[in-house]
Amino acid sequence: MHKTENNKGFTLIELLVVMAIIAILGTVGITAYVGSTLKAARSEAYGNLEALRMHEAQFVSENAAFTANLAIFPSFQPGPASNFVYALNVGVALPAPPVAVPYNGATVAQDPCFIATATGIAGTRVAGDIFAIDCNNNRNF
Repeated sequence: MHKTENNKGFTLIELLVVMAIIAILGTVGITAYVGSTLKAARSEAYGNLEALRMHEAQFVSENAAFTANLAIFPSFQPGPASNFVYALNVGVALPAPPVAVPYNGATVAQDPCFIATATGIAGTRVAGDIFAIDCNNNRNF
């Protein structure tokens, strides 16, 4: 008599290989996602700081003085889900950049001048990041 074997299904080795491939793809995907969200949050700060610098430059041309009051610029709206707190300071130096962010080294305070800063909110991906731009378009990002 001849036995017929029923070879339906997957072996344990085949299942382990598929699970390993899925784990590798998941790790790569999550890493890329985290990196892109960090880059997006930082890009938000860069764009908002550029806008703040332009608002301040316009204010100076109209009033011949700098201001540290963000409320003067009603059109500056960083959004409710912002990862940064924005501030204007007069006569202070640029802060040191966060690690792994390109930096041109300009840290000298100028007077009269202003510095617009974006400080990462605690508990977000950008916590501890401080980006700044001054009246001469020197920046630490």
